[in-house]
Amino acid sequence: MPIEIPTGPGGARRGRESSPDDPCFLCEVIAGREDKGIVEETDQTLTFVNWQQFELGQVYVIPRRHAPTLFDLTDEEATAIMRAIRRVSRALLKAYDPDGLNLIQNNGVVAGQSAPHFHMHAVPRRKEGSDWGNGPPHIAVLEGKEPTKPSRDVLVSLEREYEIADEIKRHLPQ
Repeated sequence: MPIEIPTGPGGARRGRESSPDDPCFLCEVIAGREDKGIVEETDQTLTFVNWQQFELGQVYVIPRRHAPTLFDLTDEEATAIMRAIRRVSRALLKAYDPDGLNLIQNNGVVAGQSAPHFHMHAVPRRKEGSDWGNGPPHIAVLEGKEPTKPSRDVLVSLEREYEIADEIKRHLPQ
């Protein structure tokens, strides 16, 4: 049975209403039609700040080509994404000195994928003072828990995205 892919553009447009006919939000970021805090660009990948900062420094790494899931990536794209994830993860460790780091990637609606474009999250985590509640809501549900929400508003302004991106960029390996 094929994996059910989310329909519509994905929900990362800073609270603006979107319709199922809108283009893929992540493709719009790649095309430069959506402004984001860009951390790094390569020929095959784009790394940028998530506007929903469940933990300070949370970023996405995406392929430049529209590929809905891991299974739609070429081997070259998968390799490029892992290189980008490793680079940004090292920068996150230097920039924020977290106690741990989550790498999260969901394939299909049932797994919690919300945008129809492959994306991997890199999320610095803290043992104490975390604002993520008991973790990503879909993982909490899979673990049989009632999802808890962060105790603060996790939505950051575009200006704050730029600040976070600049902080991470300062720590990217040369």
